[in-house]
Amino acid sequence: MNDPGLQFKSPDQTDPMVDRILDAAEHCIGRYGIRRTSMGEVARIGKLSRGSIYHHFGDKDALVQAVLQRRQQTFLNETEAELEKQETLVDKVLLSVTRGRASAARGLIANLAEIEPETVAMMYLSPGFYARSVSFWPSHVELARSRGEIAASVDVEMATDFLMRLAVSLVMFPHMGMKLDDPQHLKAYVEQAVYHGLG
Repeated sequence: MNDPGLQFKSPDQTDPMVDRILDAAEHCIGRYGIRRTSMGEVARIGKLSRGSIYHHFGDKDALVQAVLQRRQQTFLNETEAELEKQETLVDKVLLSVTRGRASAARGLIANLAEIEPETVAMMYLSPGFYARSVSFWPSHVELARSRGEIAASVDVEMATDFLMRLAVSLVMFPHMGMKLDDPQHLKAYVEQAVYHGLG
């Protein structure tokens, strides 16, 4: 399996100045929300010049997207490392859901959900978020096929799309319809979805 650090890390983040800018921007976004965050405030918090920020990020939208992408990449890297330790595809989906819920309940995403909930919804729906999120599933799907957990005829691309949609819906809507807060209920739900959907 590919090294997750190599798979997900953005080359731009190897620049210490970029990290400083993103740290300052993340602080501002988490405290004020996206709408109230300005390039001037990011410069003040990070003790940076506005020129250095615009040199690396052409406008506020580009900076915000980079902050959200870095946050997602960190989550993906950490989650991928833990997925390697899980035995079954169901266990891996459960891990991604529980980690996703924990991430959404604290830090930047939790703060944004309070200040600008529509921003969080749009983040989950963005093509970039989708593409990055499905990128680590194919190898896990192929392994599950080879072990007979799911049907050998299952299309890998379709399965990764299915798993992504399942995981995101369970992270975003834990209380809609069936109550799936209890770990045993959640596991039974995921088992039925995965083994009937991909079996």
